[in-house]
Amino acid sequence: MDFWGSGPEGREAGGFSFHLLNANAPEEEVQRHSHEEAHFVLVLAGGYMSSAVGAPLVSDTPVLIYNPPGTTHQDRFHGGKGRFVAISGGTGPEAAALCLRDPYAHRLAHGIARDIDAATPFRLEANALQLHAAISPLSSDEARSAQVPPSWLNRAVEMIFTSDDPDLSVAAVASDAGVHPVHLARVFRRFLGCSPGEYLRGHRLERAAALLGEGVASLAAVAQSAGFVDQAHLTHAFRSRLGTTPAQWRRSRDVARIQDADAETRQ
Repeated sequence: MDFWGSGPEGREAGGFSFHLLNANAPEEEVQRHSHEEAHFVLVLAGGYMSSAVGAPLVSDTPVLIYNPPGTTHQDRFHGGKGRFVAISGGTGPEAAALCLRDPYAHRLAHGIARDIDAATPFRLEANALQLHAAISPLSSDEARSAQVPPSWLNRAVEMIFTSDDPDLSVAAVASDAGVHPVHLARVFRRFLGCSPGEYLRGHRLERAAALLGEGVASLAAVAQSAGFVDQAHLTHAFRSRLGTTPAQWRRSRDVARIQDADAETRQ
């Protein structure tokens, strides 16, 4: 399977292929394209823009996308810069493309990314099969191993994604989950590959990007609504994480919407 990325030759195991890639095409050059096989994309760095259900306008939290067989999309990295792992193959459900927030699935994908060169083919195949199992309904007599994340972690992740409180803190999330903040940090790192603070800051940037994409609110209003201290704080976050300013991002989204509309017309 071809991806818009470059890197060392991928690995094959049990009917699956595994690639660790760097984005190699300018954002505006990525056209709508199709994938015959089911596949997962784990974003390791960069602002990823996906049409998958539940995906942010641009990512800054750990992002794992499942694309079913026959997916046609124009998913791409902002500015053409990013790093990702692609896991192809298997008989995944033929549903809509999904952005997965399940910490168990994230841990599996991060494990593949970490050990892609050193793991045995058996281990790579087993992890890929587990990843497919994570998106498929479990039967009543099935149970996951002790590696499954605690139930409170799913609640903590959901709290971050659904809260519109600009004063939301890591301590508040830990309190709601009923755990100590240090324990919350340890479990977040284990299953999601980042700290809860990084996850929260990432979600705020994603929320700001979405508001900017709507093109209505002022930059100061966007900063306040997304939980930043002020407009300067928002601008600093955009520059450090996406390599652009909020104003430049808003203008680039106007261009991207025109390009996407043109691509749809040509289908």
